[in-house]
Formats: sequence, structure tokens, C-alpha cells
Amino acid sequence: MKGAAVKLVDIWKSFRGTPALRGVNLEARQGEITTILGPSGCGKTTTLKVIAGLESPDRGKVLFDDEDVTGIPVENRDIGMVFQDLALFPHMTVWSNIAFGLEARRLPAEEVRRRVKWALELVNLDPQVYANRRVTELSGGQQQRVALARALVLEPRVLLLDEPLSHMDYLLRRSLLRELKKLQRRVGVTTIYVTHDQTEAMILSDWLVVMRNGAVVQSGTPMEVYENPRDSFVATFFGDGNLADAGFFGVDGAASSKALLRLEDVEVNPDPRRVDVVREGRIVEAFFQGPLTRLEIDVDGVILAAYARAGNGWRPRSGERVRVGWRLSDVRVLPG
Repeated sequence: MKGAAVKLVDIWKSFRGTPALRGVNLEARQGEITTILGPSGCGKTTTLKVIAGLESPDRGKVLFDDEDVTGIPVENRDIGMVFQDLALFPHMTVWSNIAFGLEARRLPAEEVRRRVKWALELVNLDPQVYANRRVTELSGGQQQRVALARALVLEPRVLLLDEPLSHMDYLLRRSLLRELKKLQRRVGVTTIYVTHDQTEAMILSDWLVVMRNGAVVQSGTPMEVYENPRDSFVATFFGDGNLADAGFFGVDGAASSKALLRLEDVEVNPDPRRVDVVREGRIVEAFFQGPLTRLEIDVDGVILAAYARAGNGWRPRSGERVRVGWRLSDVRVLPG
């Protein structure tokens, strides 16, 4: 299965005079997972629909491997798509759901059988066990696998996923994310995944696109975006961090600029030889999270969040006085 590189060039789209997309430029590299991340209403699903051909842009181009597909209807774009509600046919068996698109293309019966069996095995569903079950008899995770199999059986150039795990519980979602990444690596299809969940974006992405108000505000690898956010929105939407004036963190020459310090870079009761800045504060809240406790600490009127690892009998408590410290090299002064 050979994926296609996808490129959006200056895409604009409005609904009833209200802009939904504002000059979106985006690239999804061949054979990789590109995640579009953003809050509700930022335009990420509309972007996916433009790529699919379900929506026509007012302006701009959609390219698959440098071929302009902007005017090509959805059924001729050679895509697979998994929706948020999965859109499986409840009255059909698992086999019939997966075979539906192949039969619509009038493929020979033997070819349909071969490809449906391949798709079921690809998503770890034993054909002998699951083929004749109705989808209503399956668990949420099994239905998700069927939806993926139905999309992949068509051997698409591009696989589009619109928040397909949003209704699942945390443990199942985490498990399916790992399976999805392994599956994508195996088949090599270019995949574009839409989500508002930063954890999903971190786990899945080869390339990350952050959207806000119908526009792309930053793109890069997850590590690049996490370590070098372009502004305060990206800094706090993708990852958890402390935002304050740079002067508060002890940065010279940029005192009035905003700066970011990630929670994992704040040391609680540090060895002063390992940090550049040491301040004192009072624990306002302590949130137990298993091996770590998230602390919110009042430091001269600024609430600083940090992670603390309990040990040697110490359990952080609200009202307790602590010291916090950090290295200046971990403080990121934000542009603008």
C-alpha cells in the first residue's frame, strides 16, 4: 500500500459568511502520521473534509503527490475515512461492513474474499470468529477495528481519521492508539488524524499541525512544537507549563516578555548546586497522580505548577512551605 503526500495550499472556506478556514497551508508527508490538533471549532474537521472532498474550498488547492485533486469528487480521491461515530452499518455483519466498498467497486468475489480476510487479520480480528457477527455484538474496541479494516481494505492513498477514539474510555483509547501506530507503520498509508487531545497527538504524530481560529499557528515534530512553542496558546494547549513574565523566572534582558517553564523542569526542594534560581513558596493544592503529585505553589503571588515525587516519608500537603528551583536554560522566552 503506497501512500500519497498531501498538500493544502492557501485554503479558505466560509459557511454563511463566517470564515471556517483562513489561508490554511499544510503538508502531510508520504507514509507518515500527521495530526491536526486544536480546540473545538478551530477548523480541523473542516480541513479534513476539504482533503476528503466532502467540502469544496472557496479558494486554494488540494494536492495529492503534486496532482491537483481540488475538483475531484470524494469517490474518486482514493481515500479511506473513519468518522467519530465510526458509521458502521448495524444491520450488517462484520464481513459485510468491510466488503461493502469493494462490492460497490464490483470487484470479483474471490478478490473481495481475499482482501476482507487480509483486512480482518491486519486489525487482529480472527475471520473465523468475527466475520459473521453483527457489529452490534462487538465491543467498542472491536468496532473501532472493523471501521479501520473497512477503510484499509480499499488500499487508499490517504487514510483520514476524525477523532475516532473520542468516545472510548482512557485505557481502551491508550491501547488502541498504540495499535493504530503499529498498524500504520506496517501498511505505510499516509494518515491524517484529527484530535483535540494532546496525549493522542504526542503518541501518534510524526508531524503535528496546531490550529486555532481556522488557521495553522504552528507545525513541526511533536518534540519541536513542545520544546519551542511559537506563542502562549501553543505553549499551554500542547503540553502543560507555567507562563509568567520572563523576569519572574530570572531571565535578564527580557523581563517584560512572556516565558514558559514546563512542570517537569521545576524542581521541588532542589539541590541548589543543580539549579540557577531558587525561590520559596507555599503549596496551595496537591493533586495525587500515582508516582507523581502535581503541586500548585504560590511564589510571590504567581501560581507555579510542578511535579513532586514523594519519598523518604514525605507527602506534600496544602499550606506547606517549600523551595522551588530551575535552570535558566529550561526557561523558554516566547516570541513577541
